[in-house]
Amino acid sequence: MQAYIQTEEQLKEAVAEAVAEILDEKLPTIIRKSKRSEYLTTKELNELTGWSYRTQKKLRDKRLIPFSQHGRKIVYPTEGIEEFLRDNEIQSKTSDQ
Repeated sequence: MQAYIQTEEQLKEAVAEAVAEILDEKLPTIIRKSKRSEYLTTKELNELTGWSYRTQKKLRDKRLIPFSQHGRKIVYPTEGIEEFLRDNEIQSKTSDQ
């Protein structure tokens, strides 16, 4: 699509519309990411996913999910866990078959 802008007012309007569209699309994700912590504890991961401690351990042992460990303290990068969940998402069948 090409748009021909003839006046400064049309340019301002086009820019305002483009910015509003981008904000509508991106702002909810930005707000959600800004409110979350960078790392999840074992308990927080359980609350988010429902995975038991044993399941978390199996996923760590198989190196399927990212984690950091210092002594006995284990934390999980929130972004890495979200990526794992997206990568393993199973799409539902469409009802138009």
